[in-house]
Amino acid sequence: MRRRQFLAGLSATALTLPTLVCGATVIPAQMPSDAAAATRLWPSLETLYDQLARWQRDRAPWVRLETVGTSARNRPLQALTLTDPATDAEQKEQVLVTAVHAGVERTGATTIMHLVDWLLSGTPAADEILKRQVITCLPVVNPDGYEAGTVANSQGYDPYTAWTLAGPHDPEKNAEAVAVQQLFDRLQPEVHADVHGLDLSFPGYIMVESTGSAWSNVALRPYHQRIIRLMNDAALADGFATVVPEDDAERLYWGPALDAAADKLWYGRARPYAALYAYHHYHTLTLASEVCWERSGLVRHQRLLEIGNEVWPGEYYAGYPTRVIAGTGFHRVVAYGTSAAARRRSRVELWNRLGHIRIGFANPQAEGMLVCVVTTSAAAARRLGDGRLKDLPDSLSGLPCVDVEAVRRVLVAHPDGPGLWGPHAHLYMEGGDAATTATTPPTQAPTPAPIQHGLAIRLRVPYPEAQPTDLRLNGHPLSPSDTEGYQQWSSAGFTHLQVNIRPSLALSQDCFLITCAYDPRAQRSRSWP
Repeated sequence: MRRRQFLAGLSATALTLPTLVCGATVIPAQMPSDAAAATRLWPSLETLYDQLARWQRDRAPWVRLETVGTSARNRPLQALTLTDPATDAEQKEQVLVTAVHAGVERTGATTIMHLVDWLLSGTPAADEILKRQVITCLPVVNPDGYEAGTVANSQGYDPYTAWTLAGPHDPEKNAEAVAVQQLFDRLQPEVHADVHGLDLSFPGYIMVESTGSAWSNVALRPYHQRIIRLMNDAALADGFATVVPEDDAERLYWGPALDAAADKLWYGRARPYAALYAYHHYHTLTLASEVCWERSGLVRHQRLLEIGNEVWPGEYYAGYPTRVIAGTGFHRVVAYGTSAAARRRSRVELWNRLGHIRIGFANPQAEGMLVCVVTTSAAAARRLGDGRLKDLPDSLSGLPCVDVEAVRRVLVAHPDGPGLWGPHAHLYMEGGDAATTATTPPTQAPTPAPIQHGLAIRLRVPYPEAQPTDLRLNGHPLSPSDTEGYQQWSSAGFTHLQVNIRPSLALSQDCFLITCAYDPRAQRSRSWP
C-alpha cells in the first residue's frame, strides 16, 4: 500500500534491520521472523514462478515467459505475455500489469495470478480480450523484497517510487526499476495498471480497497475518471466496497499556492513514480489499485481489460481512450491510424512533439461554422500573424498547399465584431512552447523534424445530428475516408468530424486549417424570457 502508515501493520514479530535509503525516502528494512515465515499466508516466489512456467508449457503459443531483469540477489524478474497468436498483432492494444514493487504488498502478485488464470480460462470474454490485446504481466517487480518482507529492494530502493521523469534513481542499485523502464520503452503501452495490496502477514488483515488512485500521489490516476467508476461498479456488483480516496475524504487536491489551507486538502502530492514515466514519455493511461481480496482485484481488472475491447464514448475505433494529444473545447489533435499499432506510433510521436504543436479556433465560435487551425512548427505558428480571422487568408497566401481564395470565401461568412474576444473575431491559439512560437526570432527557433506517422484533427459539433455542408482542409474540399479525408460519427451528444492527415501530407506541411459549415439540425433557444 502506498500509505506509509499502513506499513506499521507488518507482523509484530518482524526483526528491524538498519534503515535503508530510497532516493529521498527513508525506508526501514524489515524481515519476518522464523515464526512468521512458518505460518506465512503467501506463496513462495518459487511457487509463483513454477506456475508461470507451467502456463507457458501448457498454453504456448498463447503464453510467452521471459526474464526481463535480475535483482541484486540474482533473483529473476519474470514477465508473462498473453495474447491470441492467430489474430493480427497490428490491431492489438498493449497493456502492462505489475505488482509487488514493495515486497510486502503480496496480494498484488496473487491478484495478477488470478487474472492470468482467468485470461487463460477459455471463457468467451477472456478469449475476446486476448484476440484484441497483448497483456504483459509482471507479478513480482521486487523479488528480493517479496521474499524478505521489505518495502525496498535489497539495495534500499523502492522500485516504484525511486524515479525521476527521466528514469529510475541510481540504476545500478535499482535494477528492478530499470527492468520496468525497459518494458515501458519496449511496449509503449496504452495502459499500465499497478496492483497494490496487503503483505499477508497474518490471517484477518484487511483494509478499505480503492481503485485508480495512489494515496500518496495525486498525479497517479487515470486521466479518464470514468474508468475508475466502471471498475468500482464491477466490484460493487460482486459485493465489494471500493473508494476513490480523495472523493471519500471530500477534499480538494493540494497545490503550491494553497499551503495556507494544506491541512484541509488531500495529503497526497504529485511525485514522479514509475507510472508517471510511462505517461510522460508515451501518454500511457496509468492507474494504481489497492487490493485486499483477490476476487475484488480480479473483477476490477477484468472490467479494465473489457474497456480495451469497447468503443469509448467520443471515439471511432475500439480500444483504450489514449488518443487525444492536445485540444480546446471544440477541437482535438488525436493519434492517426486505422490500426492499434499505427495509432500507438502516432500517439507517441505527437505526444513528444507537444512543444511544437499549437491548436486554435475561431473566437467567437459561431453556430453553423467551425474554424480550426493546427500548426506543427514555430514558423507555421508565426505565419498566422495577429490571428484576426479576416486576415487569415492573406497570412496563408504564400503557402502552395492552401487554396487562399476558397478560404477567403468561407471566412467571409463568419460573423465579425467586438465582444469579450476583442474588437474582431480572431484565432485563439493554445499549446506549444510560447518561447518558440511567439517571441523567439525565426533564426533562433528550433526546427522540428517533420511528423512521420500522420495526425488527425477532430472537430466536435455540439449537436448530435449535425451534418457538414462544406468541410475543407486548407481550402480544399474533403470526402469521407479513413486515411486522407474525414470520418463522421455521433457520440456523447456531439457530432464528431475527424480529419485525417496522412503521413505523407504531415511530412510536407506544417499548417492545417479546417473550415466546416454545418447544419445543426436542431433549434435551441437562448436568453430570457
